[in-house]
Amino acid sequence: MHKTQLLLGALLTLALSGCAHHHSVSRGLAPPYDRPFPLGAVSDVFWETQQTNAEAADFIFYDHEFVGDTAELAPGATEHLEQVALRLEHVPFPVVIEQSRHDAHPQLDLARRQVIAEHLARMGHPDSDGRVVVAAAFAEGFTAVEGARAYHSTLGGNFTNGGGTGRRFAGTGAFFR
Repeated sequence: MHKTQLLLGALLTLALSGCAHHHSVSRGLAPPYDRPFPLGAVSDVFWETQQTNAEAADFIFYDHEFVGDTAELAPGATEHLEQVALRLEHVPFPVVIEQSRHDAHPQLDLARRQVIAEHLARMGHPDSDGRVVVAAAFAEGFTAVEGARAYHSTLGGNFTNGGGTGRRFAGTGAFFR
């Protein structure tokens, strides 16, 4: 009988101590390592990094922004250069000239770098020579064959797998004519 009373007393003590712990947690008295992070605290760091990388990519001059295999700017690149010049003093990013594929034309890359640095200097950025660099682009591009394959894979393909681009119902669903 004595053992049964001891066992019941021990169970009652454990139950009460468990309830006390649960009650303190429900009142916000949990240990700091057990508290959840504020909403967005974990994912915000990731999204801010993505945003910073995207902003830095705005300062890359790609191969297609030059006329052929020359250092002459293509018509669309002059607008890009103006946008870069407006923002350059407000950001810490370098201006990147995309390196030729497999570093095949280093002299051309340096000539392109020089052209961009000179244009930026004329636009009021005397430190542009130190901020313009030749480097690989952040994102690896497609070859023409890969681009064409990706484009054509979205057209008129197999609609039974949930696709349905541009058919009925404003392009949604897998319905087709």
